[in-house]
Amino acid sequence: MPEEEIAQVLAIRDYDASPYLLLATKRGLVKKTALSLYDSPRQAGIIAVNFRDDDDELIGAELCSADDEVLLISRKGQAIRFPADDDELRPMGRATSGVTGMKFRTGDELLSMSVIRAGMEEDHRHVFTVTDGGFAKRTRVSEYRQQGRGGLGIKAMKLNEDRGSLVGGLVVTDNDEVIAIKASGQITRSAVAEVPIKGRDTMGVRFIGVGDKDAVVVIALNPETTSEVAELGTDVSELGTEVRAIGDSTSAVGGDGGSAEAAPAAQPASTDGAVEEDDSE
Repeated sequence: MPEEEIAQVLAIRDYDASPYLLLATKRGLVKKTALSLYDSPRQAGIIAVNFRDDDDELIGAELCSADDEVLLISRKGQAIRFPADDDELRPMGRATSGVTGMKFRTGDELLSMSVIRAGMEEDHRHVFTVTDGGFAKRTRVSEYRQQGRGGLGIKAMKLNEDRGSLVGGLVVTDNDEVIAIKASGQITRSAVAEVPIKGRDTMGVRFIGVGDKDAVVVIALNPETTSEVAELGTDVSELGTEVRAIGDSTSAVGGDGGSAEAAPAAQPASTDGAVEEDDSE
C-alpha cells in the first residue's frame, strides 16, 4: 500500500525459531499468533493484524513463548507487565485485531513493547528509558511487578517539560549499547552501563547531548552487543535465513535474508557519556 511503512524487521532462521509472534499497536492492543502462520511465499505480504481504528498502527513485533512476559511502556511514562501465557494472552489468528494490553489516560498511547524472557535474571536486566531531551535512566526489571493486562500500569519514568517526552523503552543488560538517532541526523552510540540505576519514579540523568533545536527521535539496541547474539555465537549478518518485514499498517512479508543488496557504509557513530544530574527538580 502506498501509505504503508515498515515498522520492524525480524531475522529468523526458520518458522520454528519461536512458538509465537507478538504484535502491539499504539492504541494498546496486543496479539499473539503462531509464528508458523506467517510462513508464506507471497511477495506482496499477508495480513498480520486487523486494526479496530483507522488511525491505529503497529509499534512493535517480537518473538515470544507462552512462558515469557510482556512489558508495555506508554509515551507518557506508564508501564505494565503481564504474562504471555495462554490464560492471559490466548493465541489468535492472523486476521484479528488482538486484545487490550494497556489502557491510557487522555493524550497517551503505546510507545514500546519488550519481551521479558522466561528464566531471565531480573537483577541483571534493566528497563532503559530515554526522553527526546537526551535524559535516560536504568531501572531493575524486578521493580516492575507483574499485573493483569488491560490496566493503566505503573510509573516508568518521571517526565517534565524541561527534560522532554519519552521516545523509547528497552530491556537491556549491563553489556548492551544503545544507538540513538537525533532529528538532525546525528547518530550516537553509548554503553548503558554509563547510566546509573534509579527507581521507576525518577527523571534520570543526561545521556545524550542535544542542541536547542534538536531532539532524540528514536533509540535501539546495538545488535552487535545484545545478549541474544552473544549466546548464539554468530555474526549479526549471518543470523537470518529468513527476514520478516512487518508493516505499520496490516501486512507482513518474508524474504531470503541473503539476497539483499549491500547498503552504503554508515558514518561512524559518536559516543556520549551519561552525566549525573539532580532528580529533585
